[in-house]
Amino acid sequence: MAHNSSPEATFGDEDDETFSVSEFVKTVNQSIKQRFGRGVWLHGEIQEMKTPNHVYFTLVDQDGDKKAVLSASIWQGVYQSMRAKLAESGLQLADGLKVRVFGEPDLYAGNGRFSFKVSKIDPRFTLGDLIAQREEVVKQLKLKKLYDANRAVDLALVPLRVGIITSIGSAAHADVLKTFKDSKIGFTIFVHDARVQGEDSISSVVAALQTMDMRKDLDLLLLVRGGGAKNDLIAFDSLQIATAIANCRLPVFTGIGHETDFSVADEVAHQSHKTPTACATAVIEIVREFIESTEQVWDGIATLALRELELSASRLADRANKIGSKVLDALAGASKRLAMTAQRIKHRPEEVFRLEKSSLDAFADRVRLLDPVNTMARGWSITRNTAGNIVRDVTKLKTGDKLVTTFANGSTASTIQEISTKGK
Repeated sequence: MAHNSSPEATFGDEDDETFSVSEFVKTVNQSIKQRFGRGVWLHGEIQEMKTPNHVYFTLVDQDGDKKAVLSASIWQGVYQSMRAKLAESGLQLADGLKVRVFGEPDLYAGNGRFSFKVSKIDPRFTLGDLIAQREEVVKQLKLKKLYDANRAVDLALVPLRVGIITSIGSAAHADVLKTFKDSKIGFTIFVHDARVQGEDSISSVVAALQTMDMRKDLDLLLLVRGGGAKNDLIAFDSLQIATAIANCRLPVFTGIGHETDFSVADEVAHQSHKTPTACATAVIEIVREFIESTEQVWDGIATLALRELELSASRLADRANKIGSKVLDALAGASKRLAMTAQRIKHRPEEVFRLEKSSLDAFADRVRLLDPVNTMARGWSITRNTAGNIVRDVTKLKTGDKLVTTFANGSTASTIQEISTKGK
């Protein structure tokens, strides 16, 4: 069978240059160095970071639906010095961090992998990106009128029932509980565990805020976590957490990171404090100020009461003096009256005796006039029956009754022979 194709159609000329794999890799690397010289700056987002010995990650550039990916690496010695420089700016490499890095592209002959070897990093770019992201979130919150929402929530006069959102078992958790305990004030504490760093931190904190805010037995919420790199705290710059804080019906106090850290969550909270301990201390001070003000009020009441008592005592003393004078005057008058009465009493018995003697004499005269002896001397007599009773009614007598009649100078005995009455 005849073939129309010729060797020239399938294979190149014998004069065409042919490279071995190692020669090709070497040539590519030489070409790259000629093109990019000593290195080039790239920017992108770190993803899939791994640190077994050296640092390996993927540098990603996302533009809408378009995505460009480049493998990158940092040798261990370079990373040690780089990490110190990042720490000065409060940063550390992590997934999601946008970076500007300097290095050189390299095609590795050992595995044929094209990668970018990083030798320098620009912290200002990362910080600038974080600031830009924060500014955009703040802008969105203000447009939605959420920026000042939680600060407008009324704070309880004595916030003794406190809900704490933090990572249970963390240093921040321990510090806050100890601070409340050391205050010797009767706080009631409820703690809700939440992821405060990493991939799930945003959703975890939002859920915790919403759950605790629904409770009816709380006066205040504390959102706290300890210090870390700025990008460790990146979740607290998110629109989701800031919105959750803004929508809380309870006031939210934040204590996130170190003294120099300030997140969007801090901006929208009712109060923000530099550290978790400072956050707890602020709540304690609110309660102590109330206690002190209450004690001052009672002291004022006691002072006022004492003044009133002193004034009343003074008024009573004046009144007593006035009353005393009147009493003395009254006593003096009474004394005079008593003296006069005493004089009258002194002479009164003689006068009374004379008056009584005169009355007795008159009564004696009347008595003598009524004496039966005197009456009988004037011609009267007294008749008695045998029982000695005076006979006053003739109808009480009957024939044969014996009677005794007494005269002034003697008596006689008689027997009734005949009885007659008036009208018969």
